[in-house]
Amino acid sequence: MRKFADIKYLPLRPKGSTFDKRVTTMDWVIFAFLFIYGLIIIYPFYNALLVSISPDSVYNETPFLIFPKEVTWSNYHTVFTSDKLWSGLKVTLVLLFVGTAYQLFFTVITGYALSRGKWLGKNLVMNMILITMFFGGGLIPYMNLISKLGLYDKFLVMIIPGAIDTYNMLLMRNYFATLPPDLEESAKIDGANDLQIFVKVYLPMSLPMLATIGLFFAVGNWNSWYNAMLFIKNPEYKPLQLVLQEMIVEGSSNVERVSQTQTISEGFKMASVFFTIVPMMMFYPFLQKFFVKGLVVGAIKG
Repeated sequence: MRKFADIKYLPLRPKGSTFDKRVTTMDWVIFAFLFIYGLIIIYPFYNALLVSISPDSVYNETPFLIFPKEVTWSNYHTVFTSDKLWSGLKVTLVLLFVGTAYQLFFTVITGYALSRGKWLGKNLVMNMILITMFFGGGLIPYMNLISKLGLYDKFLVMIIPGAIDTYNMLLMRNYFATLPPDLEESAKIDGANDLQIFVKVYLPMSLPMLATIGLFFAVGNWNSWYNAMLFIKNPEYKPLQLVLQEMIVEGSSNVERVSQTQTISEGFKMASVFFTIVPMMMFYPFLQKFFVKGLVVGAIKG
């Protein structure tokens, strides 16, 4: 019998062959297409950056800038000295850490409970949660509920109603369902109770999914503005995105008023946008590998 190491394999694509050249040409075509597509996606961000560092006179002459004709940092100086934006940033940071931990806690324990064996009422609870993905009570009943709970114009109105996200909970449930049940049996033999099994066995194995779900919640809390727009009147409780939206709308309306002398420039708007998106853009690459792995594993049906 011939040894496995002695077997020689022919290359699938010999060098210099017509097939190899045809594939290489197609590779260049695909590369060129993706490169142009990438430029189309990146250019709005690049243009916004140039607008934020350019005087208004330059922007009014050439709205679609390719290279900065004149650089000024006055817009960023105005942003970093704006009390409204810093107040909104403080509120958003509290939402980012407290809200994310709160949502992650309830989503994880609910997904874990629904992934464990059979218990009385499990299917009923699961169906009640799934119904919320397709049907809602509407805005008016929601506002009445918030008022009855005493959360109107309270900071907690931006945290408490979002305890569980159904989609993320299903991802977490499916992930827990893919873990082998033998781990639970072995831990019980060693004398561990249900809480110890959850904390010491399953949670350490769920770090990719925890990072994925946590990133979903973090991005949602960072961009949170809808509940604040509906229920928050106190300026001290308004998050960063709502403050930015109000400033841009106020600036746009001021442009239409001829008698108004102070308006918010386009450069200031773009600088404010970068002020809000850059922190999250810097945070995302550190969790990207967990994000991709968690999505793939969590999407498996349990």
